[in-house]
Amino acid sequence: APCSAPLPVGGMLARGFLLCLLAHLAAGFSPAVTVGRSLSRSQACQVSGRVRPSPAWGLRMMAGSEEEEAKKLKQMDSAVAAQKAQLEAILGDKGGNVKQPEVKTTMSVKTDKAAPAKPKEQMMVPKPIADFDRSPPPKSFAMCVDQAFISCDAAIKDGKKLIEVEFPPLPQSALDNGALGADVILDAQISHARQFARYFQGKNVAIVFPDIVERNRFMGDTSFGGKSAKMIKDKLYDTVSENVRYSALGGGYKGSFIERLWVKQEYVPDVEETDDVFVVIGASAQELPDVRKFCEAAGDRPVILFNLKLQTLRGDFGLPAFPGKSLHYDWLSTAFPAYHVLPRQYTRTITRPPFLINYSGCLFRTYPGKWQVLLEVPDTEKGGGRYERVRLENKRPALSELREVLAQELQLDGLDDNEDGDKKLFGLDLSTLRSGVVVKTWWEQDIDKTKSDDWRN
Repeated sequence: APCSAPLPVGGMLARGFLLCLLAHLAAGFSPAVTVGRSLSRSQACQVSGRVRPSPAWGLRMMAGSEEEEAKKLKQMDSAVAAQKAQLEAILGDKGGNVKQPEVKTTMSVKTDKAAPAKPKEQMMVPKPIADFDRSPPPKSFAMCVDQAFISCDAAIKDGKKLIEVEFPPLPQSALDNGALGADVILDAQISHARQFARYFQGKNVAIVFPDIVERNRFMGDTSFGGKSAKMIKDKLYDTVSENVRYSALGGGYKGSFIERLWVKQEYVPDVEETDDVFVVIGASAQELPDVRKFCEAAGDRPVILFNLKLQTLRGDFGLPAFPGKSLHYDWLSTAFPAYHVLPRQYTRTITRPPFLINYSGCLFRTYPGKWQVLLEVPDTEKGGGRYERVRLENKRPALSELREVLAQELQLDGLDDNEDGDKKLFGLDLSTLRSGVVVKTWWEQDIDKTKSDDWRN
């Protein structure tokens, strides 16, 4: 209903100003708010008194707000449509699968074929030697290991049970160094023995240390190619080949003495039923009786004495605190030398300048070949020296015989002439003097006392 009460002029002006202010504020609201806050006729009458807002003004205000909102929505729809078009250009037809461009380089070519399965790594067995009597001397330690395996494999097939392998584990210059420790030599022996044992495919090989302490030291050492998950747990088997096991003479427990006091350690047996071949390393002269007991426990299975330097150890037999000579007569004489590399250096005294002549050679054997006597001669093509074969022997020659064979090949006897042109010194023949001082070792002389002649075959 229209307001009938009269209003003063000042009040009408104030109310009119207030009504205009409300109209401007309403223009800034959203359409929904504007519609919700649009003044009804009765409310406008209460606010403005006799001044009534026109219904058309409210409609125009609402219509303008709706047009602005529609314009904004249209702009948003256009932006969304543009972004959708860009996404459709990237995405495939089956939504979600992005089509990546193929990249082809000179290094690789994309293909739909599955990659072939990686073959399981296998240890390559050395190639057989064509002529064992003419087998070339080794030029590297890897070649020594290869030839040693070929020779031992042939000896095992021929029924040999106690086999000897001998070659220098380090360069001769390093072995002549007195400051070189025994641990360094043993570490080199371990590296050669591991490679040697891996060649026995299809057979379980046990590398036997002289005592459990050396075995535990090796298993805890990271200098042998790092630790795998197996070596971290101190397993018995090699980190590379599952057929290699590490044991010790007499067996023993893992860990140190302090560790065994607090934690019960696993026992490492020296001989297991699953072992097929044994490789003994690092044994000294005092430990050879234990090696003999070990061989008895091994039974008919082959035992390989790997780089024990038996020619040197035999020289200690019979001395105080060392085994007696009977150990060679009864047992060590049965050790069959399947592979042997023994370099030797000699000095010859003559009666004319330069008075001293140095020469060197090597005693070399790859079973089933014969013993080769090699003389070192200058290599005119590559420099340095090389070995030249001078004789083949059916039996292992004594060390003194090896020296004389090399001297005869060099014709050193022809340099013994004195000023008078004869070969005498103080009236004595020089060749007779030299033959008189040629002394064989006791084990080379006592051939009749040995149980077997295999150590010379």
